[in-house]
Amino acid sequence: MQREVLGSRKLLMVGWLWGSAIGLAVVVIVVFVLLRAPSSNSRTSLNIDQPLSETELDGTTPIDATEVSQVVMKTGLALPPLDFPPGSVEEACGFNDFPPYHSTTFESDWDSRIPLASEKCWSAMETHINTINPLHLERDHERRRTYLFVVLEDPLTFERIFTDPKGDLLRVQDALSRTECLLTGDETNWELRDSCHAEALLNHALINRICLGSGWNRAYTYYPNFDDLTPEQDRLRWKESLEREWVEMKCEELDQTLEFSSEQYPELHKLVISFQNPTTKIKKNALELLIELSARLGDEAAGLSLPQRVLIPRPGSNKEEGYKFGRFTELLASRTWQELTLKQVPDADRFYQIFHMLARAESQNVDTLKAIRFDWGQLVQHMCIPPSTKTLEYISKDGVVERFTAQDFEVLLELEPEELGELELKPEVIEDFFEPKSCQEVVHEIRQQRGIKSPTVLAVIEKFEQVALEMGVYE
Repeated sequence: MQREVLGSRKLLMVGWLWGSAIGLAVVVIVVFVLLRAPSSNSRTSLNIDQPLSETELDGTTPIDATEVSQVVMKTGLALPPLDFPPGSVEEACGFNDFPPYHSTTFESDWDSRIPLASEKCWSAMETHINTINPLHLERDHERRRTYLFVVLEDPLTFERIFTDPKGDLLRVQDALSRTECLLTGDETNWELRDSCHAEALLNHALINRICLGSGWNRAYTYYPNFDDLTPEQDRLRWKESLEREWVEMKCEELDQTLEFSSEQYPELHKLVISFQNPTTKIKKNALELLIELSARLGDEAAGLSLPQRVLIPRPGSNKEEGYKFGRFTELLASRTWQELTLKQVPDADRFYQIFHMLARAESQNVDTLKAIRFDWGQLVQHMCIPPSTKTLEYISKDGVVERFTAQDFEVLLELEPEELGELELKPEVIEDFFEPKSCQEVVHEIRQQRGIKSPTVLAVIEKFEQVALEMGVYE
C-alpha cells in the first residue's frame, strides 16, 4: 500500500515538473514575441539593416535622446560639450551626446544611422549636404582641388544629382537618340548644352558612380593622432561619418533600374562605348565617356574633370578627361596649374608663376566666355599653409607626381646639386620644407626682386595679400 502511495506521489511530481516546464516555455515564447514586435514609433524601433523609407522620413516623432546617451553611458566616455549654432547639423543631431568617435567606432555597437532616424537631424543634414559638391570630397587631391579652386556659375551639388534621377535618365536617353548630340573625337558644341541635356549626362554618371557602383569612397580629414583628437576634431569626424551615412541612405532609396549597365541598357551602353578613341591604350568605361560627352556639350562641372592619377589604371579609377573639352582647357592643361594643385611649401618661384597664371585667367581683356573666377579663400589657404603631414608633392619631368617625406629629404640633403638636378629639386626647396617661409616673406621677395609692372598681376598679388591677412595666414 505504501509503495502504491509513493508511486502515485512520484507520478504527480513528474507531471507537475512537466507542466511547469511547458508553462515556462510558453512564457519565454510570449516574452520573446513581445520583444520582437515592432514598436508603433518607427524612429525608435529603427531596423538598422533596412534603409528608411520615405514614409518613415516624413514622420514627426523624434528619436529618443536616450538611445544616444545610453551609448555614452555604456562606454563610460564623454567629451566636453561644445557650443553649436541652432539648426546646425551638430546641434540638430545632438553631437554633444555622442561618445568619442574613435572609441565608439572600434569598441562598441554604436551605429551612426541612429541619430539620422530623427527628423530634426535628417532635415539638418539634408540642408547641409544639398550645398556640397560631391567632387569636393574626392580622395584624389588634384581632382578635388580643381573643383575647390574654380567658381562655377551653375555649381554641381548633391541637391542637383538627387533632385530627379529618373528624369535625368530619360533626358540621357533622349540625348543619346539624337545624332547632333553624339560628339566624338575633338568635337565640342557648348550651344547644345540645354537641348542635349549636358547637365543630366553628368548627373546620371555621378548617381551611378556614387550610388550604384562599387561604393562611395569619400575623403576624410586626416589627423596624425587619430586616437587623441580634440573635441572639435572629434565632432568633425562624426560629422563626416554622418554625411557618408546620409548619402548611402539616400542611395538605398533609388530604383535599381537607374544603373547604366550593359545588362539593363545594352543598346545605349554599346553606343556610349563606341565613343571611345579606338587607338587609346587605356580604355574608359561608359560613365567616364558620359562625363566627357557632358563636357563636350558645355556642362562646366564636367569640363573641370581630370583623370585620376594612378600608376596602374584599373576599373573604377575615374579616367574621364572632360577638361579637354570645356572652357577651362588652357588653364587645366598648364604645368603651373598642376603645380598649384599639389601641396607644397610657400615658394617665390612657384608663387610668381601662379600669380601670372591667375591674372591671365581672370583678365577682363580676354573673351568673357573664357574668363575664370576663383575661390580666393581656398587658394590662399592652400598656398600659405605648409603641408601638415610633412609630405611634399612634386611633379617629375615625365609628369608623375612624386611625394617626398622628411626622411626622404634628409637623404637628399646629403646629395650634390648635380644629383638633385634629375629630380628638378633645388636645394633651397628641401631646406624650405623643414623651415618654410611665410606667405608674407614670399610675396615681399617677389615684390622686391621681380620688378612686376603688369597691373593685372599686381592686382592679383594685392587680392592675395588681402585675403591672406583676413584669414590670418599671412605671417
